[in-house]
Amino acid sequence: MPTQATQLITKVYIQIMHTAELKSKMMQLWKNTFHDSDAYISLVFDTYFNPDLIAYNEENGKLVSAMLGVPYEFGNGGNKLKGLYLCGLATQEEFRHRGIMNDLIEKINTTAIEKGYDFTFLIPATDALINYYSARGYNNAIYRVEDRYTEVHDFAKDYRSILMIEDERVSALKTKYFDSLITDFINPKEEKTIDEIIQYIMSSEENITTYISLRHSAKDLHAVIKENDISKGKIVTCRNNDKKLTGLAFVTVDDKKRVNIPKIYYDDNCSLYKLLDSVKKYYSDFSLSLYCYPEDTGRRALWSKVYAAANPDGGMLDNSFGITERVYNVSLHARPYGMIRILNCHEVLKFVANHRSDVKFSILVKEYNYSGNALKCDVVDGKIKFEYIPDNEIKNYMANPSITVLNHRELMEILFRKKDSSNLIMEAFGIPRLAMNMALLLD
Repeated sequence: MPTQATQLITKVYIQIMHTAELKSKMMQLWKNTFHDSDAYISLVFDTYFNPDLIAYNEENGKLVSAMLGVPYEFGNGGNKLKGLYLCGLATQEEFRHRGIMNDLIEKINTTAIEKGYDFTFLIPATDALINYYSARGYNNAIYRVEDRYTEVHDFAKDYRSILMIEDERVSALKTKYFDSLITDFINPKEEKTIDEIIQYIMSSEENITTYISLRHSAKDLHAVIKENDISKGKIVTCRNNDKKLTGLAFVTVDDKKRVNIPKIYYDDNCSLYKLLDSVKKYYSDFSLSLYCYPEDTGRRALWSKVYAAANPDGGMLDNSFGITERVYNVSLHARPYGMIRILNCHEVLKFVANHRSDVKFSILVKEYNYSGNALKCDVVDGKIKFEYIPDNEIKNYMANPSITVLNHRELMEILFRKKDSSNLIMEAFGIPRLAMNMALLLD
């Protein structure tokens, strides 16, 4: 008869075997669905596969649907939120349209709640998927701006044109500094340089206060750098005369002869334009797309339209020409990039209060945790007070005009609203916009 110790060893061995088999099956499902390279898939699963953060469905020993959860931290100053990134959502073609993925989404959100995550998030690849996830409790929350530049664009001239409005002495100093900066495409195998880059990125993200930033761990960044190399991308660095790192950019090239910069870090405008100038010169015959966030871009352009009135008898009417002009603000034309589903309204609203100590609002969130209960939240000068409202008392609070009543979806729509040129929502509700940005995920 086997001893208790032998039984335990056998149980652990069976569990390990099942976990290894499940990992292999999920990798194959990913391969069949997304057609990524074996190197990329191995990188994702070797880095992030965790049996406690996955959801899957098997039928008769066959894996028919699965997804992977990847933990990330978001922060602004000393304030933090925990998010679980859902990726690789896949279902075998013959098992689709049966509600299997819908059940897995609910399952992994339940798991995320149990493990203390404040929200789950994902990156839809198409507009159709945006609609799909929207119907399952997700809301657009993260936006990107694509700044496009033609093959003939000159970033060095761009920077010098900006300096024309500066004092002559200041302009001369900045021009000298710009010319002294050194850029280089790094070798991803140089461990010392990679470690320096990772520390630079982590420090940069730690100091971001203009929006809520995804904060990569060292493990995350090692994976991102390896993935960039697998995808035949490049990393270009910028250094000053003291060889201090002042910026870096991740660069990829697509099959349309277009250079893409999904993320760029920089200490100052000199470093930003030096990096862009270096990338553009390296890929001199390519157009360039720089992806940034509404809070990162200050680009504006003057849009004009010439019009004229024609004489019915032929020719143009006298004094009939005119020009309409308006300023085109690039940041207002951001496109949805990531979607969020709040799991812990309590922590998210506490984050709002700590993030903006200048706001004052009172809201009642119905079904704040999908249970039918309500959460009343009062925020005054960064101080927050919570009160849980029983079902039989909700109507009394809803009749109070000084309290904004929102359901779970409306709360997400207001908190993560798209940046606009007006302040109407802030004036109406007093609830600030949570600008949340992320980049360099394995998407």
